[in-house]
Amino acid sequence: MESDRRPVNVTLERCKNPSLSKDALMADTNSTDQQELQDQLFIHLISKDDKKVTQLCSSHREGPLQRISVYNDTVLHMASRFKRSKLVRDLLEMLPKERNHELAATKNNAGSNILHEVAASDTMKDVAEEMLKRDSELLIAPNDLGETPIFCAARYGQTEMFKFLAGKMGLTELNPEEGKHYLQRDDRTTVLHISILTECFGEFFSQFICKFFPIISISIIKYRNYRLSQV
Repeated sequence: MESDRRPVNVTLERCKNPSLSKDALMADTNSTDQQELQDQLFIHLISKDDKKVTQLCSSHREGPLQRISVYNDTVLHMASRFKRSKLVRDLLEMLPKERNHELAATKNNAGSNILHEVAASDTMKDVAEEMLKRDSELLIAPNDLGETPIFCAARYGQTEMFKFLAGKMGLTELNPEEGKHYLQRDDRTTVLHISILTECFGEFFSQFICKFFPIISISIIKYRNYRLSQV
């Protein structure tokens, strides 16, 4: 008769802790289930199957805050990035009120929250307003570069979103020195530098920048006039 060839150390460990293999198996199963959920959510999201996305989110504890990418993006991050305004609203409705405060603290690997994603598009202004009703801290939370959502709006040349966020932050009423730190990131790059790169020269934007950066803003005015003369 064949002898039991299991390693002695494994056999002894099981004798000491009979539940070890069961716990390990359950952990492995849970990990597999979690990965499958993430994969399914990602697939349905990029294939625009919004109904399936909401169904999956509603049946799991993390809901729309479930992370689904290698960069730790949540379902809400990805839906916002893809400019799926209706889906984002549906996902926000799904989130219990007692979890609204988690929105600003839920960040991806770049330190960005969902408003950083939404700020990249003028078309998502209504969605941004809905988000801010749920967690106003989203407005001033910086990412790992020190960028607030309004900085992202400037970076992507979204003047309407920039104007909307500036109003929500009360920047038009603030003393320039009080509001300036929201308009520059940790490496001291300002929205002025970004606006030159993106050629974001709307009238409101230009006047706004002049208020907060009066000395160096002359460069944006000269550059804007130069660009207009080339048209």
